[in-house]
Amino acid sequence: MWLRLAVAAAATMTALSAQNWEVGAVGGFLRLSTKPLGSTNLATPKDDDNRLHGHQPAYGLRATWDSKGYFGIDATYLRSKARIDSNLIALNGSATQTLRESGRISVNQVFLNGISYFMPNGERFRPYVTGGLAVQIYTTPPLPDWPFGRSRRTGFNWGGGVKWQLQKHFIMRLDVRQILGGSPYDLQYNNNTSDQLRSPGIFKQFQATLGVGVRF
Repeated sequence: MWLRLAVAAAATMTALSAQNWEVGAVGGFLRLSTKPLGSTNLATPKDDDNRLHGHQPAYGLRATWDSKGYFGIDATYLRSKARIDSNLIALNGSATQTLRESGRISVNQVFLNGISYFMPNGERFRPYVTGGLAVQIYTTPPLPDWPFGRSRRTGFNWGGGVKWQLQKHFIMRLDVRQILGGSPYDLQYNNNTSDQLRSPGIFKQFQATLGVGVRF
């Protein structure tokens, strides 16, 4: 009996030792879609009343669990900035025409992804593909006449990259992803010929990051 327990414990420890965790910091850039967001003026909306401009630095943290074979799971938090340009109606009624206002918002994103590697765990050079869920939070624009609060969207992301094992416990990782989510702030496009409100629909992003981490 004791011999069986010892063999089972040894097998369990061997399996666990073949798996590993990685924790590290990431930095790079986030390119937002150039499509217009729509309008806050629901009476006479114009497609391009609001736009985001974002070729911005991005930074965050990533944690990864890798199996002993070809698969893994990672969670990433990424933060960046973007400029919003808006044509708004004064909230206090002091102006009937639109006012041009600009400000900077923060874009906070969380990703939960599965990873499929082309090389098994333990190899120094590991290309991979990845895909999963995305949660995006756009903070409230700091504009005097902005009528809404922050915006949260869910979506999908996919991409790929490569990992290098620099030393036994240190890695470097290059990662690129395409992100699809709902257009922020629930704005509206101009009415179509049948007077039905049109939505901006899908909002795309492109992300490229370089990270360093500790492997244990």
